[in-house]
Amino acid sequence: MPSPADAGGAVTLRGVSLVYGGRRDPVPALADIDADLAPGSFTAIVGPSGCGKSTLLRLVAGFAAPTGGEVAVSGSPVTGPGPDRGVVFQQPRLFPWLSVRGNVEFGLKGLPKAARRARSAELLELVGLADAAGRRPYELSGGMQQRAAIARALAPDPAILLMDEPFAALDALTRERLQEELRRVWQATGKTVLFVTHSVDEAVYLGTRVLVLSKRPGRVVLDAASELPYADDPHLHPDQPAFRDKIASAVRAAAA
Repeated sequence: MPSPADAGGAVTLRGVSLVYGGRRDPVPALADIDADLAPGSFTAIVGPSGCGKSTLLRLVAGFAAPTGGEVAVSGSPVTGPGPDRGVVFQQPRLFPWLSVRGNVEFGLKGLPKAARRARSAELLELVGLADAAGRRPYELSGGMQQRAAIARALAPDPAILLMDEPFAALDALTRERLQEELRRVWQATGKTVLFVTHSVDEAVYLGTRVLVLSKRPGRVVLDAASELPYADDPHLHPDQPAFRDKIASAVRAAAA
């Protein structure tokens, strides 16, 4: 289990709401979200389509502002994007004209070249892409591209890693492999992770905590802690079936 003392990056949500549109045609996306995410935790967010999972992630990232309540990181209100939060999207969004190494080093331009090279080498080794440093993104498989995107997000050493369905477009085998890789990276870095997914199995496998949101406007209908990720293999943990059923039942009820 990562050490919270080494991780940094608490996330606090207090009465967070978001309404799209104007007064004549308001669309409530989120309503009264309260949560405290501890440093070093891995929180998975799951719920029916359109419930505001990705919207909540955008608020923590600072890409949007709530219309009610407050989002805070490490005790300070979020007023926009910052280097303390790295974001991994569903699509890798790598720069095609740069090498894998160049993509990872893109956010490190203020550092001397030797420091950038050392940092990118460390991260590419961490995500298993040391041998692909000089290749272009189009030469990589989809899974390798997402690993490069994770390395790029980690490059500035953010306290928090925000992941918006990063494995949704991958085939089942690659997705399972990257889930295992992500657990390993999380345990090695101790980052606070907020992970959006449509998959109950993925949420249960990855999360030390699972938040289930209701259909729009999204509200937290279940906040469940889990010790499964600390087992050698969560799939073999004796409590795994019961925990999965608990989350799946909450998602079905939320969608009804």
